[in-house]
Amino acid sequence: MRNERIRYLLEQYYNNALSQTETVELSRLLDITDPGELVDILSLTMGSFSVPENSIVDEAEIDAKVNEILALDKDLQLKTTRNKSILRLLKYSAVAATIMLIGSYWLFYQNGLASFDQKITTEKDIQPGHDGAILVLSDGTQVPLDSALDRKVFVKRDGSKIRISNGQVVYLDSKNIKENDLSIIKTPVGRNYNITLSDGTKVWLNASSSIEYPVSFSKKARKVKISGEVYFEVAKNPQRPFVVNIQNSQTNIEVLGTRFNINTYADNGNYKTTLLHGSIKLNAGKRHYLLTPNQQAVSQPNSEQVQVINNINPEDILAWKDDLLCFNEASIDEVMLELARWYNIEVVYDGSKPQGTFTGKIEKNLTLRQALKILGATRVTYELTHDNKLIIKN
Repeated sequence: MRNERIRYLLEQYYNNALSQTETVELSRLLDITDPGELVDILSLTMGSFSVPENSIVDEAEIDAKVNEILALDKDLQLKTTRNKSILRLLKYSAVAATIMLIGSYWLFYQNGLASFDQKITTEKDIQPGHDGAILVLSDGTQVPLDSALDRKVFVKRDGSKIRISNGQVVYLDSKNIKENDLSIIKTPVGRNYNITLSDGTKVWLNASSSIEYPVSFSKKARKVKISGEVYFEVAKNPQRPFVVNIQNSQTNIEVLGTRFNINTYADNGNYKTTLLHGSIKLNAGKRHYLLTPNQQAVSQPNSEQVQVINNINPEDILAWKDDLLCFNEASIDEVMLELARWYNIEVVYDGSKPQGTFTGKIEKNLTLRQALKILGATRVTYELTHDNKLIIKN
């Protein structure tokens, strides 16, 4: 019975139909299954899947991963005693089932893509992004926000003082702050940041994002302006609605107290507002749309037309906030846009863009080369140059 359940879960995983709960169940079952028995289960399961004959894989690397996951002893080592038919099945398919067990990331391919072929002449690598931002005060003063400035006090031109404490901006004389005293926090490429506004609202900024906000909100409303991707946990206050304006757009969002994510990256071509908890009203010109939890509104910068999508997976939407790069049937172009934002690289296509889609998650604390290695289930040839340019060849 257990073996049949494992086979079913592996088939679900291979077909991109495995839920988060089933993923945990599969991991637990593989942990308690005898290694030799597991090899037989994998061979039976993978034998039903078709494999492209021209797929390119790193056999030595896959052997090592499979041996590590299965904890095989010398008598069960694939290289010495398992027959080549099982090795071939594992070589092409078991990586999809085992790679998620190596770490907390996983990714597989669809639609005919095969393997990455890296062309790096040296050991050059690029480190992942990290927390950090730039605070722009109302008088134009720019203050970098990072741990090196912790507890340091800055004096503005008008004499008011602020302090950077645990990565947060603390106004030491807020009683003298005017309602129209605006500040901007912006994250460069390869940076994330989170802040708490004066009303208690918590804000997370993804890379290449910004929020303009008043140091002290007015008594009638709380208004901010954003760009890029921002997640809000709005402090509830029925007497003062919270309004989010999108930069260079007629669209704004009204809330009282709720959790939602807004993705307004210009290179995506549209805006995606996703509600996680509570309710929000999206205003697109003269048209208004009410969202309920797990609904997503897809809008255009200069249009009143909005498409509402139901049953959005909140874990996928908030993956970036939880230090993951998440792809759901994403094209190579969409994948590279995410990598470019996080690793501060320039992506160049030499020839036509590779076809196919990607689904899965990758930890954001990996180096670029490690991330590209996880994308080893896709046939893309690339070159990483010394000036941080990633050339995709096809």
